[in-house]
Amino acid sequence: MIMTDSAMISDSGKWPPPRCETGWSRTVLRLRNVVVDPSNAALYHHGRHVPEGALYRNGSIYRGNAAQAPSAVNRTQGRHLWGGPLFSHFGHFLTESLSRLWAVRDSGVQSIVFSPKDPGRKRQDRLPDHQDLLLKCLHIDLPVRIVHEPEEFEDLLIAGPGFGLGPMAAGTPEFREFLRAIAVPSDMTGRKRLYLSRSALPEKAGSILAERHLEQLLERQGFEIYHPQQHSITEQFATFRAARQIIGPDGSAFHLAGFVTDPGQSFTIIKRRSAPDHANIVDQLVAMGAKVQVVDAIRANWIRPGKRKADDRSWAELDFADLFARLSALGLLSAPVDASDLELPPIAQEVERIGHANKGRMTRLATG
Repeated sequence: MIMTDSAMISDSGKWPPPRCETGWSRTVLRLRNVVVDPSNAALYHHGRHVPEGALYRNGSIYRGNAAQAPSAVNRTQGRHLWGGPLFSHFGHFLTESLSRLWAVRDSGVQSIVFSPKDPGRKRQDRLPDHQDLLLKCLHIDLPVRIVHEPEEFEDLLIAGPGFGLGPMAAGTPEFREFLRAIAVPSDMTGRKRLYLSRSALPEKAGSILAERHLEQLLERQGFEIYHPQQHSITEQFATFRAARQIIGPDGSAFHLAGFVTDPGQSFTIIKRRSAPDHANIVDQLVAMGAKVQVVDAIRANWIRPGKRKADDRSWAELDFADLFARLSALGLLSAPVDASDLELPPIAQEVERIGHANKGRMTRLATG
């Protein structure tokens, strides 16, 4: 649905946040002579803020708040699609930079327009290869424009965010239909039980302590240890679609798997921080028809310098006995696990290494 009535533009202070099943998130607004302000990813039409163009996270505007409308430096002719802030972080690129692209098909647009997520950082004029490949997997083969100065667009389509974090994590019906059109190549490796590992990521990424020991135990149970970042996007799509059971610490790989999941799959998310972020993954996977379980066996959170609570870069200290008891109750174990293997290996050196990567000492916060 394309609306051309500029009266749909409302005062941003009264504008409702997007919702998955109803409202403006399922529509496309078409406006002429729209100014993009890349300093905060905001849109303006005849000097008025366009709240439909803002990035909403957890029900509030995260980027694109109203400010002083800038004077456009350049003017671009033709029709284009607003993409919003361009994230380099893979998970946020998936959940927030792609959220409006469901409207690209049969739209007649000449390009997709992004603004930098962090304008003050190194200038970026093109997508990294893995992001470009992902667009092609979504059947999008259009030029991508990253706007660094205020620019006016003759004809701009502003699709509602069909996906996101918080209330939008399940995605709109239109966005889910958009994902189902992804052409997934066949996976001939026979991988059916996957553990999505974070053990090869940098220490700053956050994960669970003694993860390699956990991987050894799960390998004995018939799980293949899979490092998503070591495979291309198309290879990941094939692997995720073919697998029947996928487990691992919550992270961006689950969002990508959620793009191609089907109702026959089972996901078990191992919490790696005492925070609700995993709920975004759960909502996404459930909406796509998958069975999802969450296991919380966190004994303590190790947080980085300057922080007071667990976040995306903290590390979980797990109670391995509790973890495997829960996995057994879910029917995920094929054989008993020796009690001696469920003792947490020494973690002091690992914690010290993580602290060094974060330029300080990690702090242990016990749960309960």
